[in-house]
Amino acid sequence: MSRYCGPISRKEVLVAADRWKQACLIDGQSIFEFGEIWTSDNIEQLITHFVENLDYGEGNFLGKLESQLSAVSEGAKILCAEMLWVMLLCPSNIGPQKKRENIEAILAWANRTLPDDDLVLGDLALKGIGSGGTAYNNLRWKELVYCILLFKQFVALGGNERENLLGDRDAFVRWCEQIPDNESRQLRHMLIYLLFPDSSERIFGSSDRVKIVKSFSSLEKREIKQLKAFDLDQKLAEIRSQQVKAYQTDELDWYVPPLKAMWMDTTKSQDATEQTIFPTLLKFLEQAKTDDLRTKDYPGTHAGLAMRVSFGAGKQAHVPWVGLLGPGQTPTRGVYPVYSYYRADKLLILTKGVSATNTPLLNWEVNEATQTIEQYFQAEHHKSAIHYGDSYVHTIYDLSEPLDQEQVDADLDDLIGEYLSLLGETRSSEVEPTSNISELEPEPYISSADQQQAEPEAITLEAAMSDVFLSKDKVENILALLHNKKNIVLQGPPGVGKSFIAKRLAYALMAAKDDSRIEMIQFHQSYAYEDFVQGYRPGGSGFELNDGLFHQFCSKAASDPDHPYVFIIDEINRGNLSKIFGELMLLIEADKRGPDWQVPLTYSKDLSERFYVPENLYLVGLMNTADRSLAMVDYALRRRFAFVDLAPEFKSEGFTRHLRANGADDGMISTITSRMTALNERIAKDVVNLGPGFCIGHSFFCESPKNEICDNDWYQQIIRFEIEPLIREYWFDDPTTAQSIVDDLLA
Repeated sequence: MSRYCGPISRKEVLVAADRWKQACLIDGQSIFEFGEIWTSDNIEQLITHFVENLDYGEGNFLGKLESQLSAVSEGAKILCAEMLWVMLLCPSNIGPQKKRENIEAILAWANRTLPDDDLVLGDLALKGIGSGGTAYNNLRWKELVYCILLFKQFVALGGNERENLLGDRDAFVRWCEQIPDNESRQLRHMLIYLLFPDSSERIFGSSDRVKIVKSFSSLEKREIKQLKAFDLDQKLAEIRSQQVKAYQTDELDWYVPPLKAMWMDTTKSQDATEQTIFPTLLKFLEQAKTDDLRTKDYPGTHAGLAMRVSFGAGKQAHVPWVGLLGPGQTPTRGVYPVYSYYRADKLLILTKGVSATNTPLLNWEVNEATQTIEQYFQAEHHKSAIHYGDSYVHTIYDLSEPLDQEQVDADLDDLIGEYLSLLGETRSSEVEPTSNISELEPEPYISSADQQQAEPEAITLEAAMSDVFLSKDKVENILALLHNKKNIVLQGPPGVGKSFIAKRLAYALMAAKDDSRIEMIQFHQSYAYEDFVQGYRPGGSGFELNDGLFHQFCSKAASDPDHPYVFIIDEINRGNLSKIFGELMLLIEADKRGPDWQVPLTYSKDLSERFYVPENLYLVGLMNTADRSLAMVDYALRRRFAFVDLAPEFKSEGFTRHLRANGADDGMISTITSRMTALNERIAKDVVNLGPGFCIGHSFFCESPKNEICDNDWYQQIIRFEIEPLIREYWFDDPTTAQSIVDDLLA
């Protein structure tokens, strides 16, 4: 029977549908028990203010709907919320929580809240029956128009007529044909399944309906597309009857083996994923949460297509991806199915990928229902897509809910079928698996805060530096240096809070807490000009010229000249500075900023390709003065940067306030201050072996203990496991002195 949906039961959804059928369609009452709601008067209000007042302008569905329904009665608003509940019963590619949020938003306009009713609003009731597809979400307004017009006609019928229609599937289906746009709407298929699950199919996408009939009949695709929806229903019923006889069971479903393999070609190569991409996808999503960028252990092919996986270069990309490439298609010049993981938004989007580097020779087939990723983010999240905005949305998975393997496989198979048709190929295992999975073109520089798109919080100098234990005069002097020199180095011993202070100085400089205008990297001995400025890296079709992080950040700052941008370099003296900076040794000078000083770079193809450092970009380097492994700082760099010494602040009022706020009593504050001050005086006086640059900073004591207070146990732990190793390193050739100092600190 058609109620069978594979190993996962959907009976709770159908129980909710039965309750709606009786309460709303027969009795005219509210499914949420708000009284008599399904009335002609309420529906007429929705027609007047929504159907006949459609808004084709900017904005998302709910935002425009709120405006359209602002003048209707509370009853009409409740009815609209309940219609949306019906529209969201079937889709399994929308999570229960997201469904509740949408329904509750409309109820709020009527000053109502969602009832506590698991039968119709619980996770099991809202888990869905099958995918509504992208078109169902993108054209939700059209589905709502169809819903309103259908129930206008239905509610106008007499009680006996309603019951007769709800008792006769074919009569109801024929009756629906009078509703405008009936042949095109997915809600038509959903309503028929919800009302008649024993004699209808849970196939809501038109393309799947056509594919199944084509696979099991002698009809050509062109002939099938000419069939009316009712006739296609009949063909599907005939095919089901044949399969029930063949397999001698009525527990068959089109998205579950054995029927699935008969219309979805699931042939895979031996070196590819076995039957499904699902385990590979789960592995990919888990790895995307880590700093592991390796891709060599991923399958080389899937469904006869070369698989490419990318987590970024150097650090996790904001949008890692898994792409499937056909013959002649590459990530830098082609089209391909690709999973893009928008980590900050918890969205996995299966897309019709389009190369951003070069214009592909092929084009995806698109229609009015097709959205680009950029259009989707603008409409639903009121912000730009941080990358791959020109690719087209096929399916969106909200990862706040678990992925459904059955749905994932069906969605990908559908897209691969369209892709192979576009390529003019049949599925095969001819594509050789690749042992070295190449990386997609590097995404443009996007800082993690850019994903939020929120208005930055304005901040005063005092607020920006409130947790920094420096005097106001010193802070103002540092900011003045930064304004004039544009490049400074904060240098000091371990634990003086260099990176913390650098970020707070950036806030103070910008007068805003805007992390989107700040970037931080760390130099090391392997860091190169190619990482920082520009260089060639392996790509989909060989080596490609890519801009380094600083180059990208400069481009970003240049596009927003009215706001300051701050680039922080930790351990600035650990890299080979002359090699890393290259031409930048000239361009970072305060009086060499701007387009008047633009120059060709090392990898410029000709003299027309030029680069400059914008005037609104500020560089802050950080340097640990206690690192014995470091050579003297490049003198050329010293001339271009102002150097600011940071010292331990154990005696500052701010440090005392911080300890007191975290539960330290006056005795503990005195112990820390006196003992650490005495230790630092001893270190500073030892100018032969150590000196002031080796003093120990206050930040070792600034991290508050979890669920505890700053007591003696906390102090002893810091001394033993953080301070003592430093002391033994300082006096590595005099262990007796080192032990004596440790004993004094622990006394």
